[in-house]
Amino acid sequence: MAFDGNKYLAVGSKVRIAESMEVPDWSTWDDDHGRISSQIKKRLQTMFFKGNGKITAEVVYIAKESEREKLRRLGRIKVRLRDPSGCMLVITADPTQLESA
Repeated sequence: MAFDGNKYLAVGSKVRIAESMEVPDWSTWDDDHGRISSQIKKRLQTMFFKGNGKITAEVVYIAKESEREKLRRLGRIKVRLRDPSGCMLVITADPTQLESA
């Protein structure tokens, strides 16, 4: 079951994509100052949106109130992705396209 626009997602909630899709153009990742290569970032993001079960995702807390408000107006949240090898990446996602894992 996908979350509707009024559903509250608690920080730390384990989520996955409800239906497999292409990576949306607006979905970006946070700058990690070069810890992970761009190819791996693209692979993780694509695997998450394709619904790969090996990728775990959880909702992330955003410390800056201005950034939280901006994302709320756009109807997006930040999600931390992690693959089995330990690579982690924070991306933006649409909460209406997510379901609890």
